[in-house]
Amino acid sequence: MTSATVCSNAYIVEGQLGALPTVSLVHASGAELVVALRGATVLAWRAPWGPGSAPREIADLVDGYAREEELLAQDATRSGLMFPFSNRIAGGTYVFDGVTHHLGPVAPGEPEAMHGFARLLDWDVVPDEDPAGGAANVGDADAVALTLAVGVRSDDAAGYPFELEARIRFELTERTLDVTWSFRNVGQGAAPVAAGWHPYLRVPGHDTIDGLELHVPARSTIATDARLIPLDGDAARVPRDVVGAAALAGTCLDTAFTDLVPDVDGRARTRVLDPSTGAGIEMWQERGAMHVYTGDGLGARARAAIALEPVETLTNAFNRPDCAPDVRLAPGEERVFRFGLRVVEPRA
Repeated sequence: MTSATVCSNAYIVEGQLGALPTVSLVHASGAELVVALRGATVLAWRAPWGPGSAPREIADLVDGYAREEELLAQDATRSGLMFPFSNRIAGGTYVFDGVTHHLGPVAPGEPEAMHGFARLLDWDVVPDEDPAGGAANVGDADAVALTLAVGVRSDDAAGYPFELEARIRFELTERTLDVTWSFRNVGQGAAPVAAGWHPYLRVPGHDTIDGLELHVPARSTIATDARLIPLDGDAARVPRDVVGAAALAGTCLDTAFTDLVPDVDGRARTRVLDPSTGAGIEMWQERGAMHVYTGDGLGARARAAIALEPVETLTNAFNRPDCAPDVRLAPGEERVFRFGLRVVEPRA
């Protein structure tokens, strides 16, 4: 059964309760998902943690916004849905079908156009269409689900004169959070579109990520210039070994990994694990690239969590000829991006 409740949140803004509505999704196991309708922003993902044979605590696994003022300021883009473009657009300028467009910074204090503007839009809850009251179209029979929707209009942001409709569906079980994101071009002409997600994940028992290991199943990393814009053409792709864990202690990353290697089920899985127990968190995705940010430079919360960002394509994709097929969405065309999270149990 779906258990989703819309409520006012409990953020404190200068001593006052915040007014932004949130949705709470609760699973019978005690797992919980809390999403702000502003930006369809995941504020919390909580799940049972520990060996399966012992009583388990409900642990916070996402380092989300702690206060409403942080969400309004888009501080660190915590759990931001990056849409209709992901990561940066060089100089805020791109050319599409021969027309030059100029995008400004999305939120105050951001250096340039980055991470899209759908994170500032108010999304709507889509009612469950199952007349019996159950969760419609849930992939896992044990899951509870929530669907949110938003329309991107041609006047929502200067420099993006296109029309889109988007839906995102969260499915929650005891150990997993799966996301199905669909978007359709409802305008009269083709549109450039690139989607991604920007969650910060933490492993219980670790105040920093320095005692953890990162596993990314990728054949290439992306080389960038000083502005974090990928180099042109093939120079952007630097071959790497597919297999092998990387210790995060002393490692600073704001790096994209591409040419992902899927498992037999077609999903590529990035993991951050405690090497002593094998416990941790896994991010899966069906396609695209994985951008990893170790959170250096985030003040008091630096390196408290790691951002594992599934993205459809490379940063600055609107300006890259090699990404043109990835971003082009024809009138009436729909694209789906699937990814999700899973608790990795400790070794027996």
